[in-house]
Amino acid sequence: MSAYDNYLLFYSSKLGRKDFVLKKGEGRVMLSAPHAAEQTRNGRKKYGEFVTGVIVNMLHDELGLPIIVKEKNCRDDANRDEKSRYKKKLKKYVEKNGIRYLIDIHQMNPERDVNIDVGTGEGRNVSNDPEAADIAVRCFEERGIGNVLVDKPFSAVHPFTVSAYISRECGIACLQIEINTRLVSKRYDDFAFDKVMLAFKDLIKKLNERAMKE
Repeated sequence: MSAYDNYLLFYSSKLGRKDFVLKKGEGRVMLSAPHAAEQTRNGRKKYGEFVTGVIVNMLHDELGLPIIVKEKNCRDDANRDEKSRYKKKLKKYVEKNGIRYLIDIHQMNPERDVNIDVGTGEGRNVSNDPEAADIAVRCFEERGIGNVLVDKPFSAVHPFTVSAYISRECGIACLQIEINTRLVSKRYDDFAFDKVMLAFKDLIKKLNERAMKE
C-alpha cells in the first residue's frame, strides 16, 4: 500500500486517538492541517478534509519539515474557535523554533470551479512578505495547475483562522491554501496529486530560501 493510501486510511477511518500531533522538523517553513479530522462548528459536525493529513505527513516524511495536524474531533474547530489548544501549541513552536512561514492546508468542495485558492487575509496575513502569495501562485501554475486564485473564494480573513491568528501573534507570513478535492482524491478524473505535491515542494524550497536571506 502506498504512503498516500496508508495515511488516507488512517485519517478517514478515524484511527487517531490524539487531539492533534505536532512533528518537529528542520527549516523555516511549517505546515498545518487543522481540518484533517472531522470538526464541530456551531454545534454541527463537518466532514474532515482527510487528504490534507496525507499531504502534510508525506511532505514531513520526505522533506523533514515541521508539521501540525488534527487527528480527532474534540467538538472543536481549530480553524475557527477563539480558544484552541491546536493554535496555542502551534504558536509556541513557531516562536521557539524561528519559523518564518506557515502554510495552512485545506480542501474545498469539488463542485467549485477554482483549483487552488491562496488565502492571505486580504493581504494582512502576509504583510511582512506580500510576495509570498505570488510565489505560491506561480509554483502551482508552473506545475501545470490552472485556475489558481488569491483570496477567492476563501480569504482566511476571519481573525481566528490558523493563518490569521499565527500571523498576528507571531509576526510571520501565513498562507491558507485551499485545494479543490478533485485534484487530490482518486475518485475524480482530475486527480493530480503528484503535481500538487511537486508544487508544495517548490513553494517550501522557495520560502526557505527567502527566510535564509533575512
